[in-house]
Amino acid sequence: MPENAAVLAGKPIVQRIHEFYPKLPEGERKVADVLLAAPADLAVRNAIELATQAEVSNATVTRLFRRLGYASFDEARQAARAMRATGSPLFSGKASKPLGDPISELVHEETVVIEATLSRVNPLVLRDIGSAIRTAPRIRTLGYRNSHFLSQYLTAQIAMMRPGVAPLLMPGQTESEGISSLGPQDLAIVVAMRRRPAGFNRMVEAIATRGCKVLLLADESIRGAPAHATWTLDCVVETPQFADSYVGALALLQMIVVEAERALGAAGHRHMEDVEDLRERLGELE
Repeated sequence: MPENAAVLAGKPIVQRIHEFYPKLPEGERKVADVLLAAPADLAVRNAIELATQAEVSNATVTRLFRRLGYASFDEARQAARAMRATGSPLFSGKASKPLGDPISELVHEETVVIEATLSRVNPLVLRDIGSAIRTAPRIRTLGYRNSHFLSQYLTAQIAMMRPGVAPLLMPGQTESEGISSLGPQDLAIVVAMRRRPAGFNRMVEAIATRGCKVLLLADESIRGAPAHATWTLDCVVETPQFADSYVGALALLQMIVVEAERALGAAGHRHMEDVEDLRERLGELE
C-alpha cells in the first residue's frame, strides 16, 4: 500500500490530483491533465488507453496513481466506478465525444431509458397503486433534490382528480411535523432518484412506521428503503450523457396518473369538472 494512502483515504481522485498537481513531473502531469479534462473516462478506460492518450508510458500512469495513494490503476478505476454508480456528474457520461448527429443520439438514448423503465412495470402492481390513490384519505408526496420536481409533477396531476393531495413537507415545516400527519389509511409517495440526501432511509422508515402505504419510485442504486415500502417501482436514469435522465421516471409517473384516473372513475371526473369550473370563474388561465 502506498505510504500516503492512509492520509488520502476517502478523498476523491480529482481532489487528490489537484493537491499533488504543482509537484508532479511532466509526464505524470500529462496524465493528470487528461483525467481532469474528463474524470468519467477513468471509469471506462484501461491504463494502456490512458497512457496512449496522454502520450506517456504505462509506468508513468502507474507512478501517478501510486503517488495519489492508490495501490494500482485498477483500485483507482474501481473508485471512479463507485462514484459513477452514485450518479456523480464528474464520473458519468461518455468516454469520447459523439461522432453522429447529437439530436438523433439523444432521441435514441432517451427512448432506451423510457422503454427500459416501463418494461419493468407490473400491470397488477400498477392496478393496486391506482386503488390506493382512490381510497387513501390523504396522499402525501416527497422528493428531495432532483426528485423534488418529479414529486411536484405527480402532486399536481393527482390533485386535479381528487382532494387531500399535498406535499409531505410544507414550507417552514420540519420533517417530523410532516410525517406526524400521516395515518394508517394514508398513502405516501416517495420519489427517490440517486444522490439522495443523508438520512433518507431513516425518513422512509419513519414514514412507514405511521402505518400508511408507501409507494417508492427509485433508480437501481436504492438500498434499504424498499424494505419499508409497500411497492417499489424501478426507474432507469443512467445514459451516456454526463447527467441522469428522468424521461423514464416521468413516463412512469404518467402511467400512474392514467391508472389513477381510471381508478377514480366518475368521482375523479366530477372533481376535475369542479376544478375547471373554478378556474373559469377565477379567470386563472388564458
